[in-house]
Amino acid sequence: MNTAMRQFRIESGSGPLISALPFSDTEYERRLAGLRRQMATAGIDVFVSFGPENIFYLTGHDTPAYQYTQACVVTQDTRPVNVLRSIDASNTFQYSWSRQAVVYQDDDDPVFAIASLVAELATPGARVGLECDAFFVTPRRYQELVNRLEADGFKTVAANPVEKLRLVKSPEEIATIRKAASITEKAMAGAIAVAAEGRSEDDIAAETWRVLVGNGGQFPGLPPFISSGTRTSMAHATWAGRVLRKSDPLAFEIPGVVNRYVAPLFRCGTVGSASEDLKRLHAACLSSLEVLVDNTAPGMRAADLHRLHVENFAKLGLRVGHRSGYSVGVNYAPDWGEGNEFSIMSGETRPLSAGMTFHFVPGIFVPNVCAVVVSDTVLVTETGCEVITRFPRGLFAV
Repeated sequence: MNTAMRQFRIESGSGPLISALPFSDTEYERRLAGLRRQMATAGIDVFVSFGPENIFYLTGHDTPAYQYTQACVVTQDTRPVNVLRSIDASNTFQYSWSRQAVVYQDDDDPVFAIASLVAELATPGARVGLECDAFFVTPRRYQELVNRLEADGFKTVAANPVEKLRLVKSPEEIATIRKAASITEKAMAGAIAVAAEGRSEDDIAAETWRVLVGNGGQFPGLPPFISSGTRTSMAHATWAGRVLRKSDPLAFEIPGVVNRYVAPLFRCGTVGSASEDLKRLHAACLSSLEVLVDNTAPGMRAADLHRLHVENFAKLGLRVGHRSGYSVGVNYAPDWGEGNEFSIMSGETRPLSAGMTFHFVPGIFVPNVCAVVVSDTVLVTETGCEVITRFPRGLFAV
């Protein structure tokens, strides 16, 4: 490592951006102001974020190469500064809102780069909040950063203030999710149109990707899930070349993405006529989706909403085996949802708020037989619930 031999400094982009940013200056300023309020309430002088979703949310920096350590450092009086591997810094300098970064080389220690930036922006004794629930900072590097900052006289605390801000979407974010939903709907129609006896899962997946990308969709945090036959009983199964046969159940879950915001949709069908058992399971899932939508409103506790789904299934002799839904918004692999932030499930006592967006996923998996899920992306409004994804909910036949 060349760390001891090199001084890190804040660099800034200049000149025109490569293209217009997905959101307005006012939107980014709103997000930054919200974070600073959260920091002030928690007594945090400096906040360090590691997650690609949060770095994108705060600064507009967008790259799929976040397996390399990256960070965003925020104070009460300086614009956010990203810490990035040199080859990815162009994504901040040429196409972001903040346009500020500390750059480290491949033989540098990124922990030292982050600590050096904190030391430049604050004085010893300052309270530094470190994001503690991000997928892409290793435990070793997180602890190294804690040790280094505390050795330099800073006080460190675990913090996750950005997630609270991301849960309630602004009008600009909601408009973006609506665009994503439109792409999802087109891709679902394309997938169903291609599906037929003798065609393969690969054919369906190819058409799904063609429609997603052809209509302006970006890469999702998870791939479309395309399965047929007994493979539908495997959760999150992707296409595997299987040829569709008569009476096969079909399961398609498709994510349209615009400006990193996702609107997923799950629909099920059959090759030819559906069995009575499949129809019964589909009717149960559909009724629970309607229960979830009809009872969604500001103030409703997530656990209470989930309980209504559980009770509906119980009346039909079925058992709920997973959460009823999860928050959706900014997405990067390894997930397209924000379920780590907020899920509709037992034990989640927080209430829903207007502006939250969820993917409701009532479903049932029958081992070695099939899965049936009927889902929609929805918006919590001031008075109830709006379904954003608009696609027929019936059990389709091809």
